[in-house]
Amino acid sequence: MKILVTGAKGFVGSNLVSFLRQLPENHTIYQYDRTSTEEDLDKYTNDCDFVFHLAGVNRPENVSEFMEGNFGFTDTLLGKLKEHSNKAPIMISSSIQAELDNDYGKSKKAGEDLIFKYGKENNVEVYVYRFPNLFGKWCRPNYNSVIATFCNDIATGRDITINDESKELTLAYINDVCEELIRCLNSNPTKKNEFCEVPVTHTKTLGEIANTIKSFKEKYNDIFVPETGDEFVKKLYATYTSYLPKESLVVDLTEHRDDRGIFCELVRTEKYGQVSISTTKPGIERGKHYHHTKIERFMVVKGEARITFEHIVSHDKMEITVSGNKLQYVTIPVGYEHKIDNIGEDELILLMWASELFDEAKADTYTLKEQ
Repeated sequence: MKILVTGAKGFVGSNLVSFLRQLPENHTIYQYDRTSTEEDLDKYTNDCDFVFHLAGVNRPENVSEFMEGNFGFTDTLLGKLKEHSNKAPIMISSSIQAELDNDYGKSKKAGEDLIFKYGKENNVEVYVYRFPNLFGKWCRPNYNSVIATFCNDIATGRDITINDESKELTLAYINDVCEELIRCLNSNPTKKNEFCEVPVTHTKTLGEIANTIKSFKEKYNDIFVPETGDEFVKKLYATYTSYLPKESLVVDLTEHRDDRGIFCELVRTEKYGQVSISTTKPGIERGKHYHHTKIERFMVVKGEARITFEHIVSHDKMEITVSGNKLQYVTIPVGYEHKIDNIGEDELILLMWASELFDEAKADTYTLKEQ
């Protein structure tokens, strides 16, 4: 297909284009934006098989530009399609503010009415989306997204201002938006009466949003990571990281070096334990302890290791050999003393997960005493 995307360099447009490019089909994508010419528009509207109309005005210097940008250009676009007798389906991005009595909302409502009329008069399939507040990577801060502004300011150490922390926002994440628009392209949009909608949304207060983003800066600025099992937190954290200054992307880890090798923690979570990495020199043994509750999982990334288990009551023993030549994980059951020997000629590199965070005051790590 030949797909026309207006507003292709904007927030939604640039994300959608990246999604379209990763589809298995070899679509041709016509990108129309502010730098495009009338000749470009004429060519694209003559040739396209589908239109994503995302261009619009959000923050003009003069309110009259709302109608000119949101209604006027839509009229021009539809006129060009009609001129070329092109009955390509067309999707238009409107806003939940189309229901409100303000200049922006009025311009969006006028664009909706125009495209519905165009569809009926020309027997063309039209898809009108009233988007809620959108957020995600590449959204311009200090423009029309409070999340983009909060993420940018907090990530760069600026203060934020909130007039009403209790104000609720209905939010849609850019990936969910793009996935819905791909369904629309495939004639399978999510419909609600005459309108289409993004099926996955989140309702949060400004205070909740701000506090969560602040926690990314204050609490998760080292090896701690937030609970990304929460869908909204996962999406918000992904958005936040896209605004981090480049110099903060690399973080020095706390290393523990001795004659055996190196040990350091890589990731800590509040609920799901931690991930660590260690190196061990040839001929060196690590471990020789057991746990009552803590579960560990080991994976040899490089080298060769012998892992020995001994039940602390029955003294039953088991021995296994693992190496980086075949990636496997080994679960260390509770109640077994275990040790790891580097039996190879090279350095042993081990990746480890533990079910709880290491706490020196309550380490749950014991040495088996001889009977």
